[in-house]
Amino acid sequence: MSDTSATQIVILGGGGDLSQRKLLPALFDLYLRDMLPVNFHIIGLARSERSDEDYRTFVQQALTKHVTPKEGKHRTLKDFCDRVSYVSGSFDEESTYGSLHKALGDFDEQEGRANRLFYLAVPPKFYGQIFRDLKGSGVAEEAEGKWTHILVEKPFGHNLETAQALDAELADLYREDQIFRIDHYLAKEAVQNILSFRFANTLLKAPWNKDAIESVTITMTETLDVGDRTNFYEGVGALRDVGQNHLLQLLALTAMREPAEFTVKSIRDARTEVLEALVPIDQSQLELSVLRAQYDDYKTHEHIPDTSETETYFELRAEVNLPEWEGVPFYIRSGKALDQAEVSITVQFKDVASGMFETQSCLSKGNVVKLTISPEQVIEINLNAKEPGLGFQLEDRNLRFVCEKGDVEIKNSYEKVLYDSIIGDQTLFTRTEEVLAAWKYITPIIDMWQDLPLYTYTKGSTGPDQTIIL
Repeated sequence: MSDTSATQIVILGGGGDLSQRKLLPALFDLYLRDMLPVNFHIIGLARSERSDEDYRTFVQQALTKHVTPKEGKHRTLKDFCDRVSYVSGSFDEESTYGSLHKALGDFDEQEGRANRLFYLAVPPKFYGQIFRDLKGSGVAEEAEGKWTHILVEKPFGHNLETAQALDAELADLYREDQIFRIDHYLAKEAVQNILSFRFANTLLKAPWNKDAIESVTITMTETLDVGDRTNFYEGVGALRDVGQNHLLQLLALTAMREPAEFTVKSIRDARTEVLEALVPIDQSQLELSVLRAQYDDYKTHEHIPDTSETETYFELRAEVNLPEWEGVPFYIRSGKALDQAEVSITVQFKDVASGMFETQSCLSKGNVVKLTISPEQVIEINLNAKEPGLGFQLEDRNLRFVCEKGDVEIKNSYEKVLYDSIIGDQTLFTRTEEVLAAWKYITPIIDMWQDLPLYTYTKGSTGPDQTIIL
């Protein structure tokens, strides 16, 4: 990285699963790519009692397990771990922030006052306390010419009311340009490619509206069940976990108008416009617009009560109140413990063929464009073509484009999250208005859908027999 400004990165929850699997590997990969500031220091903060050396061993084990280190002549695992230290303590104890203040100060004394990045890899219930204590203890104060950035994982709030309260508290303590609300899905290479796919190709730019499109289906399915995340998942459910954030952001990218320019503000404005234009679901239409289900073994997990009403699967029919999308349904579908893992956007075009192809013997079908984001990045286009033979009949042909990996492949989207937060680029982070607009749409659904049936489905199946997707 050309910026040589010293930077300290504090991971609150530095001993947790997210740190082991994502954050530490992402930081190490950035280090190997020379994409971190030349002079950096990582501090892990967690409850467990550890020495600096113990934590370095922990980091080394995490990296050995979750990445394949490609050490260079001047970039080794040992060198990386030597830049790591540890602070033990509870997030709600004043003494913890005193210890953190000392650890930050020790580095500053040797290297000069550094930038400070705080990553909250902790349960959301600690957010408010940490926001206040970081500010109150002085560790988040900015020095002249040096920045402080606060990174917050989803979910940001539990409903509209709590999101508004949390946001108001943040706004009292920090400027908007200091706050980085993370939706790591926006940092995925394939998700970012939606913008180039839509707006850099005339083939799809012109017909991307109600005149040509019949419906859009956004899918996020997993083969894994809730596993050991029961304590978290039981109080959240699928709609809060991925619907309010990841899937509504995919909808926004699919439906947004072309930004006036490629800037942080223009792109965020375009996403926000879509989220604020989501049509509230009326209770009289609830059963036609929402479906919830739970896989049949869910209640056998530890810590799950027999009376649990938590959904592990949902379907949602959304509408966007913008002229170009009038009457076009956006279906959102997500679930755990299903037959396949996939994240995709399927756009069903209208059958616009007329004239010579209106006859019963030569019917055409509406085209389909499918963007698969994972497990691999693929674009599929279904077209009508003549069926081989002496007669003239149409058949469906599939064109499949696999987006090849370049020389620089970013497998871990947290690399992009961390890199952008260091350079101060907020394009792929959600703004206050986006978060609140999403909760404004989702919260009434959560409040109302307890009156709907909670269907069941078998693990490893396609989901419940019932569906609202036409």
